[in-house]
Amino acid sequence: MPTVNASSEVIREVKAGLKGTVSEIRGSAAKIRAVGSEGWNDTQGQKFNELMKKIAQLVESPIDTLEAAQPKLEKLAQSLDSYNSVRF
Repeated sequence: MPTVNASSEVIREVKAGLKGTVSEIRGSAAKIRAVGSEGWNDTQGQKFNELMKKIAQLVESPIDTLEAAQPKLEKLAQSLDSYNSVRF
C-alpha cells in the first residue's frame, strides 16, 4: 500500500514562508518607488522615476501567483491532516 511522505506542518511552513516573501517583495518595491530624483526637474528625472516605477512593478509581478498558492497549500495541509487522522 502506498504511503504519503508529507507533513502538513512542513506545508504550513512553506505557506508562511510565501507570506513572508510577499511581504518582503512589497517592501522592496516600496523602497524602489521611494528612490526618487528629487530636485531633478528635467526629462532625465522623469525618465528615472518612470524606470523606478516599472522596476517596482516587475518586482511585484509574482505576488499574485504567490498569494494564490497560499490557500491551495492550506487545503493540501488540511487534506494531509485528514488523511493522517485515518487509522487502518
